[in-house]
Amino acid sequence: MPTREEIMEVLKKVKDPELGRSLVDLGMIRDVKIDGDKVKVVVALTIAGCPMKGRIAGDVKKAVSEVPGVKEVDVELTTMTPEEREKILGKKKVPEKKALKDIRHIIAVASGKGGVGKTTVSVNLAVALAKKGYKVGILDADIYGPNVPLLMGLQGERPFTRDNLLVPPERWGIKVMSFGFLAPEGQAIIWRGPLVHRALSELAEAVDWGVLDFLVIDLPPGTGDAPLTVAQVFPLRGVVIVTTPQKVALSDVVRSINMFNELGTRIFGIVENMSYLKTVGPDGKEQVIPVFGEGGGEKLAKDLRVPLLGKVPLDPNLSKSGEIGKPAALDPESELGKVFGEIAEKIATQSLEFEKMGSCGLKKS
Repeated sequence: MPTREEIMEVLKKVKDPELGRSLVDLGMIRDVKIDGDKVKVVVALTIAGCPMKGRIAGDVKKAVSEVPGVKEVDVELTTMTPEEREKILGKKKVPEKKALKDIRHIIAVASGKGGVGKTTVSVNLAVALAKKGYKVGILDADIYGPNVPLLMGLQGERPFTRDNLLVPPERWGIKVMSFGFLAPEGQAIIWRGPLVHRALSELAEAVDWGVLDFLVIDLPPGTGDAPLTVAQVFPLRGVVIVTTPQKVALSDVVRSINMFNELGTRIFGIVENMSYLKTVGPDGKEQVIPVFGEGGGEKLAKDLRVPLLGKVPLDPNLSKSGEIGKPAALDPESELGKVFGEIAEKIATQSLEFEKMGSCGLKKS
């Protein structure tokens, strides 16, 4: 017959998906009852509506099932008191910014490496959300390579000042702010980490966004100062990760996701860009060619237990639309418009669910 000590020992290896800490260390294992070869484990979630509860229960069941002598495992889920939850999670770490107070959902778009089309996805996601009737803004947080103005057809535009706040230019019904508006065209911005942090922190206070349903933040690639600052300064609803099917891109995605997990930031899911190319074969029939391989995004999403939000095709119209400043998602009936529309719908649905549920687990500040 298994012992309580054996059960608790394997449960020490089961971690909360968002906090990355052992359920035992977090005090989430409330009881272990053993009846012959049957084991019942009581787990206290931080909130009743925790979106990770299915995963937590599955991980507990799998771990306990591997203990010699255990043939049946029952997992009962209960809920912590507010006092217990606060003791583990602490107070909300992101202070409220006056300039951001009327923004309902702030979504960051990130990538592990450059060249995967992250800005293209950011811009088309913003446009797709606007096409669904939401009030949307986009913030280009890539200080070293701000390309949002080009893709939005706003090159040469500048924000104006009102009541000591920057009023962003608008295009396609979307408010746009970028460091590209603030520096002379072509000028290299040579800043070290502290200056990047300071600039992004000040930008969180200095823009008059007004009332928005969604603010999409286009992050620079990698896991450096800018993504770190945005995650710490802006009250993010979550992060969308952009990748391409190649193995080198997928390995970088893992690093990016691990960084946001360490910061206690939700991952909405993965968008696989340049997923496939559609052509017409010699027989006149449509062919789908996986130029950079296939199944990589799906496998990664499954391994990391996050949703695959969508696959964006390798389409010449996508790059052409960026060059002329008319995002492809402006035509919701086109193939690209439909793809980005579906991605936007999934993100909007998740945002509303997270808003209702509250946080299932944020890292202690």
